[in-house]
Amino acid sequence: MGGKGSIIAIVALAPILGVVVIVVVLFTIITGAGDDDAAAATCGATGTVSGTAVAVQEGRLPAKVGPYSGDQVKNAAAIISIGKQRGLTQHAQQTALMAAMTESTLNNLQGGDRDSAGLFQMRPSQGWGTHAQVTDISYATTEFYERLVKVPGWDSMNPGEAAQAVEGSAFPDAYATKSAYAVEMMNALSGVTVSTVSQTTEGATCIAGAASGAAAGGTNNALVGGEQPATGPHAAQINQVIGFAKQQLGKNYVLGGAGPNVWDCSGLTKVAYAQIGINIDAGHSATTQWRNGVARGQMHPLSEAQPGDLIFWGGNDAWHVGISLGGDMMIAAPKVGDVVKIQKVWGTPNGQVWRPADGI
Repeated sequence: MGGKGSIIAIVALAPILGVVVIVVVLFTIITGAGDDDAAAATCGATGTVSGTAVAVQEGRLPAKVGPYSGDQVKNAAAIISIGKQRGLTQHAQQTALMAAMTESTLNNLQGGDRDSAGLFQMRPSQGWGTHAQVTDISYATTEFYERLVKVPGWDSMNPGEAAQAVEGSAFPDAYATKSAYAVEMMNALSGVTVSTVSQTTEGATCIAGAASGAAAGGTNNALVGGEQPATGPHAAQINQVIGFAKQQLGKNYVLGGAGPNVWDCSGLTKVAYAQIGINIDAGHSATTQWRNGVARGQMHPLSEAQPGDLIFWGGNDAWHVGISLGGDMMIAAPKVGDVVKIQKVWGTPNGQVWRPADGI
């Protein structure tokens, strides 16, 4: 990373047999598969790295993709999954993969040139975060994406140029040599999604107990940018609701869809709350869910929305609903032609939210 003074050894790219065709890959999620690594993921002690940071949620990781294997493939899956969770394009995901392939060969390195560390060889002394943070896969990847989307015109640059705009390398042409590998990785990981569990209490995504929740087969407790942790006596149940919803990320919106592979807004909220035994709707309607919340006396001001609360649009005849992630973030199945995704709360929602957990 030139602006950070990193030194990159440029290795000649081996000849690639055949023609690599860049295709638009729909990252469908195959429900049901798992990985014991989820049980090993833990929050570490401050300033340390411990446990396994990446846990497979759905699909199965290939043993090897191109020259990469093992943790390298897991780390690539994390980069792709976090990009998807943030609603970013495959162009952004390819850019991040090429940056990490160049900077660290997809290894979460504890050191590098001067104080560079992590997948993207970020330097704490240059304002990228503490050493514990830049070696936290979720933090580092999120930080890369956040800086990428602030680069003017990044989405019209080729991925190598966009990676250089973020990294500021002394070897700006190195990123382009990883383009074919990045496309191969994206194709190989179609159908795979992973969760990331913070490796340090300094990271922004560490929640005590996240590993045990993932191992239990229902939650993805890694926080994304802007998301707030669930708190209070029902935090575990709320994490289960949100975790289930996150497992649906990337699945298509279909009107009337209530899983397992397609969803509409009220179908997602209904089935997510069914995971903790709360029936929010005998039928399947945002309107009914709004009115049920009012009838049960479990409404709260929008300004006090907490993770897990249901946010509505349309007044008493509500036509849309999403699940709050705290602050101005939510997860929802938005509309025809879209997919389940994490997004900012938009427009003018109803002035109250429903907190079904009040009934626990």
